[in-house]
Amino acid sequence: MKQRYLSLDVLRGLTIFGMVFSAIIPYGVLPAWMYHIQNPPPTHELNMSVPGMSWVDLVFPIFIFCMGAAIPLAGKKRTGQILERFVMLWAFSYLYVFMLFTDIQSIWAQLLTLAGFAALFPLYMVLDKGISPQRKRTIRLIGVIATLAVCVAGHFIFSEVISVQRRGIIIFLLAFLYLFGSLIWKFTAGKPYIRVAIFAVILAFTIISQQLGWPASTYANPNIRWWFNLEYIYFLLLLLPATFVGDSLKKRIDEGQTDLFVEMKPLQKIFSLMASIYFLPLICFLLHVSRSGVSLIGDIDGILSAICTIAIFLNLAWMVPQYKKQFLMIAALLTAGLILEPLTGGIKKVPCTISYCFITCAISMMLLFIIDYICHLTSRNAFVWIFSGAGKNPLMSYIAYSSLIVPIMNITGLTVVYQMCRPAAHPWIGVLTSAITVLLTMSAVAWFSAKKIFWKA
Repeated sequence: MKQRYLSLDVLRGLTIFGMVFSAIIPYGVLPAWMYHIQNPPPTHELNMSVPGMSWVDLVFPIFIFCMGAAIPLAGKKRTGQILERFVMLWAFSYLYVFMLFTDIQSIWAQLLTLAGFAALFPLYMVLDKGISPQRKRTIRLIGVIATLAVCVAGHFIFSEVISVQRRGIIIFLLAFLYLFGSLIWKFTAGKPYIRVAIFAVILAFTIISQQLGWPASTYANPNIRWWFNLEYIYFLLLLLPATFVGDSLKKRIDEGQTDLFVEMKPLQKIFSLMASIYFLPLICFLLHVSRSGVSLIGDIDGILSAICTIAIFLNLAWMVPQYKKQFLMIAALLTAGLILEPLTGGIKKVPCTISYCFITCAISMMLLFIIDYICHLTSRNAFVWIFSGAGKNPLMSYIAYSSLIVPIMNITGLTVVYQMCRPAAHPWIGVLTSAITVLLTMSAVAWFSAKKIFWKA
């Protein structure tokens, strides 16, 4: 049975909120830091020569971190179970795309989209353990037939293309990361040095392949890029460190130590809180300097900031032994990321650079620590309820806006009201409207979670 860690669920929920929110904010009219830094407004054309990060560029790697940290919590699975979950994730990346018809101006298209959302329940919903295996197979078969029926109806009625090229790239990528990460963790559980050795091999492969230009040549071939991308391997540089965090979380849960702040002395709590407060401007510094295209350690300000940051986390590891391993990993990843940043052409999401993986992994770890602190203060407020509920149900959270909320708004006419609340002359009002809409979507998913209705690959 999968063990849950509240702070990880909250962080995952926040990440999914960021994914959906960044996809629906007003297009082309906001400052560049409100979009992927390599897709600047107003045209949003991809420019891979631009280094840097925006907050949007942090969302996906933080989700990868959450996936990696959750692998040990799920427990050791048989290879067949891992392959089965990979196939289900891979299939999900296609199914929700094939069953999305909200761009078509027809009430029947909206109803068919809702039917597609409903069809995913028997296929992906976690079934009660008391249900017999035969009945479970029947329910899954109903899900398969229902989803295929919706896909076929969309193809013949609305001329929707069914192609291997049409898939949700994020879920598609996560499926492969789950496969590789889970298999590596399975065969190195209890053998951390072997996992470190595998990490070193992946790092060496990343350096060599990027120097030889393999990512560009692979991506340029349409017969290969639809199913294989070297980033499946590169992002393991982020996911594998997260599995070590997951090992630590599992140990805490097994020992009943889910709130380590209880064991801290007042001075430790104060120092930890000060570091957390310092961490927010640190993120702003990383984003600001990397956006400018200037090397983070190529000037005296960057060098001093890097040294101060690393020193703080080393001190935290000494001052707060409860989180010693986490803070040492943050210091190590930041050090390596800042050193490699000017050597790899800057921090870039496309193509994924080593410094991008290391620094975003360090940021993810610190955010988990901050959320630990928030949950220590209170675990019963609306913020925790909404985002932990959404984080427990990531597949549903990811598509609930496009496959549930949007067709409902189109059918009821609320889309007109929604568009009126997004005036072109005042794009920041549109940002607020988008945030409220996604927050309501996350609340709906949290309600499903509260009713013990979960989707799981």
